[in-house]
Amino acid sequence: MIDVKNLTLEYEEMENPVLRNVSFTIDEKESVLLLGASGSGKSTLSRCLTGLYPRELDGSMEGEVRVAGKKVDGASPGAISRHVGIVFQDPETQFCMLTAEDEVAFGLENLGTAPELMEGKVDTALEEVGLLPKKGRTITSLSGGEKQKLALACILAMRPPVIILDEPTANLDPVATDDFVALLERLKLEKDVTLFVIEHDLDPWLSITDRVLMLDREGQLFYDGPLREGIDRYAPILHEEGIAVPQTVKLAVEEGAATPPLPLTARELAGRLPVLPEVREKEDGERALLQTEKVNFKSILHAIDITLPEGSFTAVTGPNGSGKTTLCRVLAGIESPTSGRMLHSFPKKEWFKRVGYVFQNPEHQFLTDSVWAEVAYSGADEERVRHLLEWCGLWERRNLHPFTLSQGEKRRLSVATMLVEDQDLLFLDEPTFGQDARSTRRVMDLLDEKHRSGTTIVMITHDMELVEQYATRVVAMKDGEIGFDGRADELWKRDLDAFQLKRPLKVRLKEMQEGGVRVPQ
Repeated sequence: MIDVKNLTLEYEEMENPVLRNVSFTIDEKESVLLLGASGSGKSTLSRCLTGLYPRELDGSMEGEVRVAGKKVDGASPGAISRHVGIVFQDPETQFCMLTAEDEVAFGLENLGTAPELMEGKVDTALEEVGLLPKKGRTITSLSGGEKQKLALACILAMRPPVIILDEPTANLDPVATDDFVALLERLKLEKDVTLFVIEHDLDPWLSITDRVLMLDREGQLFYDGPLREGIDRYAPILHEEGIAVPQTVKLAVEEGAATPPLPLTARELAGRLPVLPEVREKEDGERALLQTEKVNFKSILHAIDITLPEGSFTAVTGPNGSGKTTLCRVLAGIESPTSGRMLHSFPKKEWFKRVGYVFQNPEHQFLTDSVWAEVAYSGADEERVRHLLEWCGLWERRNLHPFTLSQGEKRRLSVATMLVEDQDLLFLDEPTFGQDARSTRRVMDLLDEKHRSGTTIVMITHDMELVEQYATRVVAMKDGEIGFDGRADELWKRDLDAFQLKRPLKVRLKEMQEGGVRVPQ
């Protein structure tokens, strides 16, 4: 179905190739997972498979890419798009209509679908991703996770034989992620679909993956084969390269239980842990930094009562479209409440000096034409700017325009621009989105350091492993209201289905072991 031979690609503005002599094949009905560090060329490779490169490439490309026997560099865009559909890492870059239903219909119109069949296909695709009730909504009114679902629906409606997904679940809540992977598994069985998936989070894809490809930081393919064999063979290298491994493998290494074959499921790991992993409890400060009383915002937020203790690390979570981003924008002063009161301890004229905000879409906060200037914009000295760029792995790209970076690199840059200042209160909307394992550790270690030095952190996330490890408290949203506000260990005892969440691995392991899974002494 897909045949890649000796593919090397170089961008005009970069000194070294992004991809180096990459060769592989993907057979019909296969599910292949592409792993690699942020900036290793994964998204670039996906564009080569669709024919976007070399047609839209500012640079040079050598080698050969064939899809269904056709060379992509010699085929018309329409010819390749009938065989391959792609969901980009940033779904907003592929929208061109005003409403959700029109966006899904746009692709069908280009395929020449009969008008009498179109509405049914649109409704089916939207229902498959849980967006049918919002078919008439404008795209700009959707949440980040809902936009990602819409991009998926656009491809599912056209039913191409090959679907390429570039981090398709990065903005989805845990239950929506599982539902989406299950949908793809059904499509693979019923419709003979071939899948090529780029992901940093392996766990949801274990059951559907036939084999994996692994790219190093130089854009070279160093493994092509079964997932378990690759992890057993390259686990130390994967850690060094920043390539994510399943949470069970990570925990097995931490607990000294990393004897091959490495565990890929919680049940495999539970049987080899000699002691139950401890889940640490963390406490908040006593002084209130920010409070709200019965705050409402349009039709999105309802009667919000919340207190942010000074020095707390609050994780805001919940289903896609539940109001998480809107809540944080209101708390940060970016949006004004429709009604209700907000009380804080900062003088009004100092508010935006004392409060920082990292947006869900990093491009929304870029102001300059170079990576260096973006970090230096606030007036930081050269030593501080260099330190932050080295920390986020962007020193070698300091002269590039921020918009030319990969999505993961843009995210790290957006976080760095807010860490230049020593704010009292810092909001971050999905700060680890698009990050490889090493970059996620860097971001979270720095946030943890900021928190320990006294900064109050509010972080929107769907990653329950991060919540368990870092948060002193959790706010879980549902339908524009606060459904839970308390410590993480209290949340794990609740019915998490109501919030589209899943318990973190350590909590599930304790439940399994206490429920009768034999643990060696």
